[in-house]
Amino acid sequence: MQLAAVRNVFAGRYMDLVIGVATAATLAELLTDGHPVPALLAAVSGLVLLARRRAPAIAIVVSFAGQLALAGIMGWHDPTGGFGLTLLTFVVAGGLRPERAAWLGWACGTAVAATAEDLGGGGAPSDILLTLAFCSALFGLALLVSRRTNAHHEMAERARKAEAEQDRSAAEAVAVERARIAREMHDVVAHSLTVAVVQCVAAGDDLDRGAVEADSVRTRVRAAEGACREALDELRRMLGVLRFGPGELEPAPRLAALRDLCDAITGAGVQVELELAGDLGTLPPGVELSCYRIVQEALTNTLKHAGAGHAMVSVCSGRGDVTVRIHDDGQGQAAPGPGSGQGLIGLRERAAAYGGTLSAGPSPGGGYLVEAVLPTGAQP
Repeated sequence: MQLAAVRNVFAGRYMDLVIGVATAATLAELLTDGHPVPALLAAVSGLVLLARRRAPAIAIVVSFAGQLALAGIMGWHDPTGGFGLTLLTFVVAGGLRPERAAWLGWACGTAVAATAEDLGGGGAPSDILLTLAFCSALFGLALLVSRRTNAHHEMAERARKAEAEQDRSAAEAVAVERARIAREMHDVVAHSLTVAVVQCVAAGDDLDRGAVEADSVRTRVRAAEGACREALDELRRMLGVLRFGPGELEPAPRLAALRDLCDAITGAGVQVELELAGDLGTLPPGVELSCYRIVQEALTNTLKHAGAGHAMVSVCSGRGDVTVRIHDDGQGQAAPGPGSGQGLIGLRERAAAYGGTLSAGPSPGGGYLVEAVLPTGAQP
């Protein structure tokens, strides 16, 4: 962590160090040789480049102007002249942003190089062209490196934002599914408590009539007890689930509605076969509702993403659990796009609320398979 922090502090500052060292070396050499005015020009021409991030156009123009004055005083190819500083400035210009500042620097630099070469080198066209070509090559190389570096940083930033957005979308999907579960549990709990109340009222009526058959009263009381226990189980699962806001509550769908759901998907273009096996009539209402929602979401994904032509749905109640399988012959994975994968997150959340498991992925035999196992609470 400390090494990464140090790297972040010095990221992008390497060129500042090079500029500082080159300027200091030129300044020291000019002062040693007794040239105070050229030394001042060299210092200004070099140090002004340190302001290139705040004012790139001004920094590059001022630097090249100072180098032109330095070349006019000291000569172009003199060892203590400004040729080396000019080459460095072309490299700095290639890394300027916005890019129009870089090209402004190239234009100013070529003008300075051509003028200084004409003044200090005799003005031979071949010498001028060679100098301009060499300086432009340095500029082009620096520009290319700068573009690639910026593209890499932009890609890394987009990847970071995409990952953060995916995490946020996943959290929202979990929250939405939890709220939906809570809304649906309202109907489940209300149904169980209604059954309990009806049985208790009937048992009270039997006692008021002086019924002598204790078995009738006992049966009603036990039925009420079972309904209350079921309601308590649902309430325990609701703990920790987000509260839902005001809104109209719709009746919870039952497994009997699966045939209509499969017919609707078939009408939309995917042939669906439905298999119901086992004693599904004794499933707890919450488990039954979850089975329906798992089939509904899986078939929706098949219709939207898989490109399938056929799907097989089976709901099988065994000894102590119920297994839901949805297998299609599509491409084996969800197509990429907005919201892709969020439905499966909600299904796993729903299965986990009942102590079950859910798996989804490409099937070994081809296509895509969604399989959930939910405990029913019945004794095996």
